[in-house]
Amino acid sequence: MGKLGKAFLILMAAMLLLTGVSRAAAAFTVAQVQVEKPQSRRIIHTVTGSGMVEKMKEQAVYAAADVLVAEIAVKQGQKVSKGDVLARLDTDSIQEKMESLADEIETLRMQNMDLAAAQQKEKNDKNRAKTRAGQDYDSTISESERKIKEAKENVKDAKEKLKEARKQAKKQSADEYKKKLEELQAAVEAAEKAYEDAKELEESEVLRAKRAVEDAGKTPAVDYETEILQIEINQKQLELNELYKRRREGEKGLDTQIRALEDEIRTLKLRQQEKENAEKKQAEERKQALSRAQEDYSNTVKKYSRLVNEAKKELDEANRKLKEFLESDGESLLEDASVAAAAEALKEAEKALEEARRQSKEDKRQAKRNLEDASAEDEGSHLIEINQLQMTEKQSQLAMLEAVKKNGGKIKAQMEGTVTLVQLEVGQRTTETAAFLMSDTSGGMSFTAKISKEDAVYVTAGDTVTLKTAEKKYEELSVVSVETDGEEIGEEAVKVTVFVPKDTLSLGEYADMELTKESAEYSVTLPLSAIHTENEKNFVYVMVPEETVLGGQYAAQRMDVTVAEKNAIYAALTDSDLTEESQVIISSDQIISAGEKVRNEEN
Repeated sequence: MGKLGKAFLILMAAMLLLTGVSRAAAAFTVAQVQVEKPQSRRIIHTVTGSGMVEKMKEQAVYAAADVLVAEIAVKQGQKVSKGDVLARLDTDSIQEKMESLADEIETLRMQNMDLAAAQQKEKNDKNRAKTRAGQDYDSTISESERKIKEAKENVKDAKEKLKEARKQAKKQSADEYKKKLEELQAAVEAAEKAYEDAKELEESEVLRAKRAVEDAGKTPAVDYETEILQIEINQKQLELNELYKRRREGEKGLDTQIRALEDEIRTLKLRQQEKENAEKKQAEERKQALSRAQEDYSNTVKKYSRLVNEAKKELDEANRKLKEFLESDGESLLEDASVAAAAEALKEAEKALEEARRQSKEDKRQAKRNLEDASAEDEGSHLIEINQLQMTEKQSQLAMLEAVKKNGGKIKAQMEGTVTLVQLEVGQRTTETAAFLMSDTSGGMSFTAKISKEDAVYVTAGDTVTLKTAEKKYEELSVVSVETDGEEIGEEAVKVTVFVPKDTLSLGEYADMELTKESAEYSVTLPLSAIHTENEKNFVYVMVPEETVLGGQYAAQRMDVTVAEKNAIYAALTDSDLTEESQVIISSDQIISAGEKVRNEEN
C-alpha cells in the first residue's frame, strides 16, 4: 500500500473518531426523556373522606332535579323497607333532561372551542397590529427625514433668490412711498395684534396643560383588597400547616381537608394575582398618563413660548422696518422691494424648516406611543377553565340520570324507616330540595363525612361505599344523601351521609370512607405528567425521528390535545391526532420545547 493509501485510511479513521466524539458530546447535552404510547382505559375517580358514626336522624332522600314525577308510591307516615320504591320519575322526562344536559355539555364544549379560537384570533390581531405599528414607525421616520431634507433645500433655494434679488433691485417711484408707509404701519398693527393674541393663547393653553398634569397626578382611592386576600391566605396557610403537622404525627383522614385548603389557597392566590395585575396595570396607566401629560405640558410651554417669541420678533421687525423707512425717507427700502420679498421668502422657508423639525419630533413621539400600545400584553381569561368545570359537573349529572333511567326512574328507600314528609307531586317537576324525609326504625345509625365540591360531582344518593376502621372494613354501605347547603357545612364542602346497619360500627366510632367511580372507556389516555398547558391550551410532546449530519436522532414535536376527563394520575384525550404508536414524552431531565433534540433514556 502506497503513502497515498495510508493517508486516506488515516483520514477516514480520524473522521470516524471525530463523528463518534461529536455524537457522544451531543448525547450528553440532549435531554433524556421517558416515553409512553397512548392506551385505552377508564378514568377512575376515588373519593375519600373521614367522619364519625352518629345516631340516625331524619334523613333526606333526593331525586334528580327538573324531572316530571310519574308516580308516588308511599304516603306520609308509611313504613318502608330498604329498597322499597318511594316514587317513579317519568322516563321520557328523564330522557329529555339527559338530552338537555347533553346539549348543554356540547354547547360548553363548542363555547370552549370558540373561546380558544377567539383568543388565538386576538393574539394574531395583536401581532398584526404590532407589526403594522412597527412599519408605521419606520415609515414615519423615513417621511420625516424626507420632509426635513426638502425644507432644507427650500431654504437653500430662498437664499440663492435673495442673493439674486439684491443684485437686481430697482428703485421704487416716489408715488409708492405713501403706499409702502401704509403697508409698514398696517404690518406693525397686525404684528401687535398677533403678538397679543399669541400671549393670550399661550396663557390659556399652558393653563389647560397644567390642569391636565394635575388631574393625571391625582392619587386614587386606597384599596386594601390585596392585603385582605393576603391575610386570608396566611390564615388558611396556618390551618394547612397544622393539618400537615397532624398528618405527619400519624392522624388519619386529613387528606380531604388538606386538599380543600390547598384549593382555597390556590383560589385566593389566583384572585390576589388578578388583583395585583389589575393594580399594576392601573398604576402603569396612571404613570404613563402623568408622563404623557407632563410631556404635553412641556411641549405646550415650548410651542406657545416659541409662537409668542416669533410674534414678538415679527413685531420688532415690523417696527424696525417702519423706523428705517421713516429715517431714510423710504429710499433704500423702496429701492430694495424685491430684496424684501426675497428676504420674506427666506424667512418663510426657514420657518417651514423649523416647523418640519418640530412636526417630525411630534410624529416620531406619536408613532412610538402607537408601537408601545400595540406591544402591550393583556391578561388572560379563565372562562375556558370555568366551562370545563361546568362540563364535568353536568357529565356527572348525566351519568346519574342514566343510572336512574336504567332503573326505570324508580326512587328507592336507602334504609328501613318511616316516611315523615313527601315533597313531590305527580305531574310536577322535581327540585334540588329533598324529595322525601325518613326517620330510621331499623336500629341503624348514620356516618357523615365532608368532601370537596370537586369530589362531590362523583357521589350521588344510592351509591355504595366502603367504611374502614383500624380493625375492620365494611363494604356495600349505601349513601343516603349528599347535601350541598347549610352554613354548618361550609361553602367549599359537601356533606355525605351513609346508612350504617346495626351490629356493625359503634356509636361515636371514627372511620374512613372510600367510593370509586369509573368513567366510560376512552381510547386515548396518558399519564397526567405528559400534559402541558400554555395560554389555556393543552398540548403534549411526541418524540419523532429526524435525520441530521450526525445520523438519525429524535426531536420533540408539539401536538395540541383536548382533555375530556382526568384524575390525579391519568388524563383522557379527545380531538387529537395521536395514534396508539405515538411516542409521547411523559418526563424529561431538562425543560424541553418544540423542535428540541431528545433521546429515550432506555436507549
